[in-house]
Amino acid sequence: MKNILITGGMGFLGQHLINTLLRQNPDYDITVLDRANPGFFISGLSGKKNIRIISNIDISNINSLDPHFKGIDAVFHLAAFVSFWRKDKKVLMHTNVGGTKNVLQLCKKYNVKRMIYVSSTAALGYNNDKDNPAAETLKYDWGKAKGLNYMLSKYHAEQQVRQACGDGLPVIIANPSTMFGPGDRKIFPLIDNLLAGKLPAMLPGGYSILDVRDSANALSLMLEKGKIGGNYLLAGGNYTYKEMLTAFAEILNVPPPSKTLPVWLGPILVPAITMLEILSPKQPKLTKEILAPGFKYRYFISAKAEKELGWKPERPLKETLKDAYDYYKTQKEAVK
Repeated sequence: MKNILITGGMGFLGQHLINTLLRQNPDYDITVLDRANPGFFISGLSGKKNIRIISNIDISNINSLDPHFKGIDAVFHLAAFVSFWRKDKKVLMHTNVGGTKNVLQLCKKYNVKRMIYVSSTAALGYNNDKDNPAAETLKYDWGKAKGLNYMLSKYHAEQQVRQACGDGLPVIIANPSTMFGPGDRKIFPLIDNLLAGKLPAMLPGGYSILDVRDSANALSLMLEKGKIGGNYLLAGGNYTYKEMLTAFAEILNVPPPSKTLPVWLGPILVPAITMLEILSPKQPKLTKEILAPGFKYRYFISAKAEKELGWKPERPLKETLKDAYDYYKTQKEAVK
């Protein structure tokens, strides 16, 4: 499988995946489809002749996708719309569910040999059990996800993929947990707030954090070792918000937030924030989908990926956060 197509390849994970694939096999020919123009590159991508970047591609428009799938051996479908604002529900479903359906249709049309769909632990839900991290077999009550539209869009997109796999399409699903690392711009506001001492308190829950480079390594292994029809949960370490923010504050050489919100405050605070979100004409900084999961434990394990792919997350949390901060500093210096 020499000819590889990556949707969303100019994103945070996508650029790391490209580097990882080319280290694995420098002869890969990689076509990258992305809605954005390539405004920045992480180290090592610029000038490579076997990378073809096609910008202004909307995955929800099948006609813009179609010409680029002919002759492709393997597809990594990374492209997705990310928003935690309830008023973006239609766009989330249109892009994440409808766009994924388009990619599946073209993989079938052009007899792609393997498709790897990069979903998320968001598509699995969570069991809120600190002592028993969830695996691929987790059964989540999706009736609890009302208003959590990003989470729901990933779940429904994954159901489309599972159905296509049942119809004979050679698909593998990856469910990475929350990713940090170099190249991540979404973490910049958190760094800004920590440096300025503007984070008043920490949430009482916890979640799984994965280094983006470890995620890219797992995806490259799936190309050769992944079992068709399966899904692989990719989790790094499981940390409380307090553990993560304390480690990050130490790297930034600032004090961490001094307070942690009590769990009992969740049922009071979440409805209030939800009402403000509904009434707000602009996207607020804090929404239900940002706040509510922070009162839960979203812990996962990767035993299946370790057994079948021979993969383990290699980078400890502090290395991941330090490299994310180093990238932040280079970008701040670049705009001075």
